Amino acid sequence: MTPDVVFEKLPPSPRITPTASIRHTEIVAQLRARPNEWARIQERDKPGDAAGVAYQIRKGILAAFRPAGHFEAKSRTVNDTFCVYARYVGRATNTLLDPESDRI
Repeated sequence: MTPDVVFEKLPPSPRITPTASIRHTEIVAQLRARPNEWARIQERDKPGDAAGVAYQIRKGILAAFRPAGHFEAKSRTVNDTFCVYARYVGRATNTLLDPESDRI
């Protein structure tokens, strides 16, 4: 007996909402309008969530922030609030030479 294979449209992901994509696109437009300037773009409930979003931005996992390397992102705790900061840098840069970067 062969297994039943059902070809159908892939259901939408419950994790990615259309409003999230639109929100990211709006954030990216604002960051591109002010290159190299840090902006707080999100506040999260947990430090790991903020760090995860920053990672997704840096790696270009979030589609609006592609190509990878065109945005820098960091997470910071400010007054017990877990924040995500990002900036548009254009093509990949050497942050070791950037005095405003705290990257080691």
